[in-house]
Amino acid sequence: MLSLPAGFPASMLKLPSLNGRLPRRKARVLAVVLAVLVAALAAWCLTASPPPIKVAKKGGYTDVKLYHDMAAQVAKGENYYPAAATLHRAHHYPLKPFMTMRQPTEVVFAATFGWKAVQYFCMGMLFIGTFLWVLATEGKLHIVERIALLGALGAGGGQVMQPNILALQEYPAGQCICVALALWIGWPRQWWLPMIPIALGLFIRELVLPFALLALAFAVVEKQWRAVAGWVGVLAVWGAFMAWHASQVNAQALPGDIASKGWHGLQGLSGFLKAVIFTSTLQPLPLGVALLTATLPLLGWLSLRGREGRFCILLVLGYALMIGLFSRADTFYWGAIMLPWYFIGYVLLPRAALRLWAYWNTPDEEVVQVEG
Repeated sequence: MLSLPAGFPASMLKLPSLNGRLPRRKARVLAVVLAVLVAALAAWCLTASPPPIKVAKKGGYTDVKLYHDMAAQVAKGENYYPAAATLHRAHHYPLKPFMTMRQPTEVVFAATFGWKAVQYFCMGMLFIGTFLWVLATEGKLHIVERIALLGALGAGGGQVMQPNILALQEYPAGQCICVALALWIGWPRQWWLPMIPIALGLFIRELVLPFALLALAFAVVEKQWRAVAGWVGVLAVWGAFMAWHASQVNAQALPGDIASKGWHGLQGLSGFLKAVIFTSTLQPLPLGVALLTATLPLLGWLSLRGREGRFCILLVLGYALMIGLFSRADTFYWGAIMLPWYFIGYVLLPRAALRLWAYWNTPDEEVVQVEG
């Protein structure tokens, strides 16, 4: 049988099969198929030339500048919605549909307490998230993996050291997801705990919604009716807030206002990977190397099993699908919604390699036993 490092939880290496048992021959075929797919993906990353992202011309007006100008106007006493509408028109930003104007939460917070406070918030959430992840994975990850979490989350959250770009709401919202995911994994009986950071994240950026919907779906499937009621309540409160937000934006709209181009970029895998690259510390790497490096966490996440593994895999793949299908070349900043938590996949890469080896190394007289 496959020997594991001391302290490595064998239950985390249970391998999937339709009937729960996988004969050696099929296991080895599957190992070869997976290895070929990984090699093909690596070759594509190193040779592909995907379309570039779209950024403002040097010296041009950017989204970051827009949000800073909004905060400056609000700090002077102006209402958020008239100030935002004026700036949208002045710099040729769309005002239709209503979600083209960001929710006021972060801008009003920055106008009240300053942008430095936004940075402190993100730094605090990064620290809390890292601490919770180390605690939550006790008995689930090897001690070496838990130590490696410190580096992975530090690298994934490195943009907190650039306070200017934190005006992009995806960054603080991504920190909220990181904290919520640790709580969901580590304290499943306290089903209400992840609702706190997710509710906060929803009021910052609506891209947090997939987490809430997935958690609700799990609660329904598992018949945890109190959790179902809790998630429905969170979504109802946020929905009411968004309805109010829509009414405020629509009250400012004029017939000649620009409408959005829509969200149907259909960029595929390269769109998702570029979104991660250009919102993270991977940006300085050569594009081919960066594409491969941004792919590796995805392979790591796919190594997980069990209830927590299913949730994490669906969450990662769901966000990858959302960004790949709907983001445009100029909305690459959506990738920040996956930071810093996506980088945890780097920690899981050795686990993925061990899983592949387990498929290949099944003795003749035995089968790979998997959980039902």
